[in-house]
Amino acid sequence: MSAEAHEEDAASSLLLDDIQRRLRSAFRSPISHQEPGKQQQEQQQSWEGSGRRTTALQEALRRAYIDGAIAWLRAELLEMQFQNWQLARTLVDLNLEMQQLKIENELSTASECPTLGKITVSSE
Repeated sequence: MSAEAHEEDAASSLLLDDIQRRLRSAFRSPISHQEPGKQQQEQQQSWEGSGRRTTALQEALRRAYIDGAIAWLRAELLEMQFQNWQLARTLVDLNLEMQQLKIENELSTASECPTLGKITVSSE
């Protein structure tokens, strides 16, 4: 499940819980005992409070999603940095091996051809 789908599921679950809570509270208290204006005012306050909570929850979920994305990016960058280090180390090792092979090749060529070795030695 993707992070966005998980975020949407969490937000939907919170919204459904809020609606369920409001419905239960609406059917618990008898309407006849309250004044009509007072009931409407309480409902308005309940909706405004839940709206603020929903907005706060959405903001918290958004921040958590962003924090998760940043953590993933950091992990990926660290992995890439490690791979770059490994590649650089491999290239340095290959370069050293090439230099050693070049030296060995020059030495073997010089030892196989004595006149070349004398020319090289005499020219120095």
